[in-house]
Amino acid sequence: MVRPTIVDVAQAAGVSRATAARVLSGATNVDRQMAIAVEREAERLGYETNFAARVLRGGRAGAIGLVIAFNELDSLSGTFFTAVLKGAAKGLSAGDVQPVLLPADHEDQGRVPRFLRSGAVDGAIVILQHEITHLVEALVDSPVPIAWVGRPLVELAPNAIVVDSDNYGGGVLAARALVEAGRTRIGIITGPPDMEPARDRIRGWQDELARHDIAPGPMVHGDFTVDSGSAAMARLLQRSPDLDGLFASSDLMASGAIRVLQASGRSVPADVSVVGFDDVLIAAASDPPLTTIRQPLEEMGRVAADTLIRLTRGETVEHDHVLPTTLVRRESL
Repeated sequence: MVRPTIVDVAQAAGVSRATAARVLSGATNVDRQMAIAVEREAERLGYETNFAARVLRGGRAGAIGLVIAFNELDSLSGTFFTAVLKGAAKGLSAGDVQPVLLPADHEDQGRVPRFLRSGAVDGAIVILQHEITHLVEALVDSPVPIAWVGRPLVELAPNAIVVDSDNYGGGVLAARALVEAGRTRIGIITGPPDMEPARDRIRGWQDELARHDIAPGPMVHGDFTVDSGSAAMARLLQRSPDLDGLFASSDLMASGAIRVLQASGRSVPADVSVVGFDDVLIAAASDPPLTTIRQPLEEMGRVAADTLIRLTRGETVEHDHVLPTTLVRRESL
């Protein structure tokens, strides 16, 4: 069977070859009815764009980089990263864009920025985590647009996209749930101080406790891992052995904290109520199942991908996206 050409599509749609080419390369400055006709006939005829030719015509690579922390490749299930990556990959696939995985770590100061300057990708999605915050300043001046999942602390380029959850509101929900459970001596295991989402969760927690005239309990930083949650919980118990409530600002840290509480003879939730953050796989599998603040993680990845694709195609987009968080009640409260 002879493969249909762009000329076949143009003739079937009743438009010029140039118009058909503009529509199929993603241009938006085409009459809407003409564009609909071209897209309809291309689908009916089974036309597939000559990808290499499209790149040469439009100067676009048709690919978007996914910048992630190297260590996340060792934990591909049940984490914040997994759900965001899944959503981003789905969004890129729906937009007919090729994802390019770009792992980075503390040793990587220039490789990812150099790759983004090479023209191999049209943009990048950065799944921001503590392990790669050192890359933020190097990527701010990237020649291709960046979509950040998680808000960096530095000032961003005008075309940067930020997709985040309502971390402040999530902190409020966590504190309110603990107060409504009758807790008055409430500590927090928060994330790294160089991450804006962690700071926002602290602010929400503090403000809600103040509204109830409850003094915030002790605060210890972790790095969003199980082990850091265990170590932080041990320090909290040393500082405040009568603690009766805990907000751990990630489910992984909450899981580590619960282990330490139980090992110390404290029952969850009879002695200490615990609220986590994220609603990843470990939350429901915890013993007891963890009450947590749900981030719409997969949706965050999808929104980042969809917005970045539209931006690279010349469309006007919203650059700032804050998605709602919700409380998921389980047995740890």
